[in-house]
Amino acid sequence: MQHNCAIYLTGKIDENHHELGVIDVQLMEIKDSVQQIAEAVAAILKMEVEVADERMVRVAGTGMAQKGVLSSIVGQYIYQSVLQTGEAAIVKNPGNHSACKPCSFYGNCLEMGEICCPIIVDDKSVGVIGLLAFNEEQRRRLFQDEDAVISFLQKMADLIASKLREYRIYKEQQITVKKLTTVMDYLDKGVISVDNYDRVTHINSKAKQDLGIVGITDQNELNRKIQLVLGVLRNKGNDLTNKKICLDICGEEKEFIISRTPIVVNQAIVETLITLDSLDQMVQIVQNEGGNEKEKVLKHILGSSKDVVRCKEMAVKIAGTDSTVLILGESGTGKELFARAIHQASKRRNGQFISINCGAIPEHLLESELFGYDEGAFTGARKGGKIGKFEMADGGTIFLDEIGDMPLHLQVKLLRVLQEKEVERIGSDKTAKQIDVRIIAATHRDLDELVSKGVFREDLYYRLNVIPLRIPPLRERREDILVIAQHYLQEYRNLLQKNILGFSQETETILTQYDWPGNVRELANAIEFAVTMESGSRVQPYHLPEKLLKMNTSMPTGYRADKEWDELNLKSLEKRVIALALKRVSYPPYRKEQAAGMLGISRASLFRKIKEYNIEEKDFFS
Repeated sequence: MQHNCAIYLTGKIDENHHELGVIDVQLMEIKDSVQQIAEAVAAILKMEVEVADERMVRVAGTGMAQKGVLSSIVGQYIYQSVLQTGEAAIVKNPGNHSACKPCSFYGNCLEMGEICCPIIVDDKSVGVIGLLAFNEEQRRRLFQDEDAVISFLQKMADLIASKLREYRIYKEQQITVKKLTTVMDYLDKGVISVDNYDRVTHINSKAKQDLGIVGITDQNELNRKIQLVLGVLRNKGNDLTNKKICLDICGEEKEFIISRTPIVVNQAIVETLITLDSLDQMVQIVQNEGGNEKEKVLKHILGSSKDVVRCKEMAVKIAGTDSTVLILGESGTGKELFARAIHQASKRRNGQFISINCGAIPEHLLESELFGYDEGAFTGARKGGKIGKFEMADGGTIFLDEIGDMPLHLQVKLLRVLQEKEVERIGSDKTAKQIDVRIIAATHRDLDELVSKGVFREDLYYRLNVIPLRIPPLRERREDILVIAQHYLQEYRNLLQKNILGFSQETETILTQYDWPGNVRELANAIEFAVTMESGSRVQPYHLPEKLLKMNTSMPTGYRADKEWDELNLKSLEKRVIALALKRVSYPPYRKEQAAGMLGISRASLFRKIKEYNIEEKDFFS
């Protein structure tokens, strides 16, 4: 509605307010409560009520004012004065006061009277509540006893302020709970809290992982599995402090060190905190801190599944030898990571680790990259020649990734390096140079099949396949997925400076159910994408790459990628908002100027966007 400047001002509003926290809360966040108060006041006083926030957006309204709820108020002169002074205002001649001259409704205002009061929190005006008269009867009631009306309106303003305080306290409590939950989730031990009826009130991510219940969304199934653990605890009696127990986790016996601590409030136990420490992991930590250098270099390889532990154990043993290694595994499983770890754990750690992708370098360049060349070896050869990768790796390790893509004629030269431990540069007339290099090769291809097809030399295959090490894909070790995801979440949130605490339960389910054909590399990319898109405290499903959502048929319809991304299209949203603004100002006497003001753009920009989006004006204006 149109508003005007005050004729005179009343006394200061009561400033006896409680101290609030630092959390910023806006009136718009409690708009439902404000609307209920507005409707109650209107019903009692038989006149219209309007509430606006400090941005001059109508939060609540009744009667004619209700039509513009959630939109900007045009001609905000009286409200701005009330916000600035913190004092109530009475207007008896709307539309005719000298201060109303800037308003486009000057001399033609629909209002016949107005009284408004500021809504004050912490000595700051956060909004305005106004009583509006649109006919003679409402005007008579409004000004019949002005002091009583102002006193009542001030109480309503205080009531709204108290609602805002309550909501702020609630929000602070929610944030505190979130912080505690986050702290619990980042603990390196499992934590379960239960009430006096053994009902689980919280379980952190580590406990879910240890108990093998990651990804379970059915609450009954989740409670059933946890109750099995609690049953074991009850049988152990009340004295549970650093006791060893054995639990059946997914058909496997696992040992834990367990403690139970009561939470006491007002001398009464309200909940019990149970902590679980995996005995295997505790032993592993002790070993890592105990100076085992070979195992230390492997601890940054994430995962604790059986297959990954087996691979790490093999890598430790391999590092103690100079044998040639062939690492097998799908793309993205971390073959180079294992190769580097083997090098760092070996006696060659002070030498060079040289990595080369045999499938990424053109065939005519690969030979010179591997073996180097002498000056004048071919047209364009560098003056003085070039050292090859094998010579660079002398005394260290060379990692030949995607060895299955190496051309046949280079396989012959590689075979000679393996047999004779010497290399010869292209175009060299000198004796081949002796080198001391350990070779670690890797491939995602089936070398047996390549041998049978004649595209990979059988003798080279047997020379490389001295110690095979197969790295399992993620789909074969799903228990490692969330551990790896949490690692990359922390890495990318620090890199992108995002305050993201973790994953929602739905997101965890999607991550663990997806097959990850690109393995760890694809998972890392997905987490980077999600952290980039996420603006809240936890990664939600619709912030994951669309491919993951389409592959997950168990997701609720509301999280489907096609629906969510359609709604997030900026042009589509802008068109809908413009159409909504035009609809709200379509009744007389409002026109496009008001729509432009509501949208915060110029009249010319509005006309241009109406034309750009082909919005049918006939749907809004006669």
